[in-house]
Amino acid sequence: MLNSISERRVKVKDKYKLYLEVPEKEYLVTYDRNVSVENARDILWQYLNYHQDDGSVENVEIKHDKNNHSINIEADLLYMGNDHTTGRYTPNYLRDEKELKH
Repeated sequence: MLNSISERRVKVKDKYKLYLEVPEKEYLVTYDRNVSVENARDILWQYLNYHQDDGSVENVEIKHDKNNHSINIEADLLYMGNDHTTGRYTPNYLRDEKELKH
């Protein structure tokens, strides 16, 4: 799924607006038809980790564009004051209940 995501970034003052467009079919199968901010955050972290991007994510929004057959995710990316992170992110659907509680 990560390879089929379209990305656009717009610089706004001290942050970037990140827009991701995910193919509807891939998203709905992966997330059991649940269009939610929690799942949008999960995709954002996977996507940023995959591209080795250390941006901090804020103000996540998600919209299902049924006419365009896509799931659109919008978020703010902040880089000022970030510490380089080396942790590896595991997507929610690959984590067990114990891991999800942390």
